[in-house]
Amino acid sequence: MKKITNNKERGMTLIELIVAIGIFGLVSFVIFGIFILATGYQRRIIAVKNVEDNLRFAMESMAREIRTGRDFTGGGSQLNFTNAIDSKVIYRLNGGAVEKSETSSYDDPNYLRVTGPETTIDYLTFVLMGQQPRVTIAMGATSKVGAQSSTLKVQTTVSSRLLKN
Repeated sequence: MKKITNNKERGMTLIELIVAIGIFGLVSFVIFGIFILATGYQRRIIAVKNVEDNLRFAMESMAREIRTGRDFTGGGSQLNFTNAIDSKVIYRLNGGAVEKSETSSYDDPNYLRVTGPETTIDYLTFVLMGQQPRVTIAMGATSKVGAQSSTLKVQTTVSSRLLKN
């Protein structure tokens, strides 16, 4: 009995190798593009979260003190009042940040930042209204993370709980 052998070597031709490398390169390029796109979206989400958190904290802390405050003066980008523990409080916009001073008199203010350094406050406006003090606070801010930025504008009106006679 004669054994038949096939001496053909099995392997890849040059064309098959070029096609495989091309497909691999195309898939790699698409995956890399998706990764870059996802990174950009992540930075955008971080910027939105930063601006929302900073504005929410600043608005809530100001509103909480205004509700129990009295003797309101100021307007524009600064508000002065006396809080519930008889401290003189000043909120103001300075250098792209909301600052607060809480001292025994308006003569010696000691300002501390209320908003974080990752957020720039574009404007802060206080409007005083009425016999029963009401303060409207309008604020706009921008946060930038990498090339992505987010801008947010908020406004609220707060009335003092203390009734005037």
